[in-house]
Amino acid sequence: MTIDSTLSSTTNPKPIIALDCDGVLLDYHATFAQIYEQTFGKKLTIVSPNAHYAERKYNVNFNDEEKEEFKQVWNEYGWRRMPMHDGALEACLLLHEAGYELICVTAMSSNFIEHRLENFRLHGFPIDKIISSGYDKDNFNNNPKRKIIEDLNPVVFVDDLRRNFNNIQHVHTKLIFIDHQREDDPNQHDNIYYDAKYGSLSEFVQDFLKTKQHGEDIKWSQRPSHLIPFS
Repeated sequence: MTIDSTLSSTTNPKPIIALDCDGVLLDYHATFAQIYEQTFGKKLTIVSPNAHYAERKYNVNFNDEEKEEFKQVWNEYGWRRMPMHDGALEACLLLHEAGYELICVTAMSSNFIEHRLENFRLHGFPIDKIISSGYDKDNFNNNPKRKIIEDLNPVVFVDDLRRNFNNIQHVHTKLIFIDHQREDDPNQHDNIYYDAKYGSLSEFVQDFLKTKQHGEDIKWSQRPSHLIPFS
């Protein structure tokens, strides 16, 4: 189910850029280590730097009791206190100044939208609209964000999970994959289309805004025919 905070894109004259949050704007993995220390009083060390899952990155194996204790602390503080990825705030401010409305499209539960807005305000992100797609943990091949992006039809959609681009059809939206080169990405070998790949949001925005017609110098991939818009 899609839940939003003050979403009014259908009547908004500003062009929209849709941004994932965890892994694009805010650092989920760093937050995991912070909440672990807050919960158990122990600092974590990075064991597998390129791991997709935070538990594997820090070699954490919860028992059921520990998992529940961690979850309770996370739900209270985790979504409020995430640190930023380098350059993410500056990139968003540049997009905002260039006339774009930024909307966060996240798989995070809609129960924590106010926590996320609090986190955005803490850092100064020019984002006050959030859409929650939910997270289909039982089917990692399903794209929970597909319908949102097709309905929203933003100029650009930026995400760090390949699955969230899967089978998005008939929109002019440029799909930007932020590649953290994670070795255990569940979809790394899947044939999922995106228009361009960057190492960070900051890198993409520098390229996107450097020409008068935004994105003119970017070498976009050739989109498969079944994904091309009707007009």
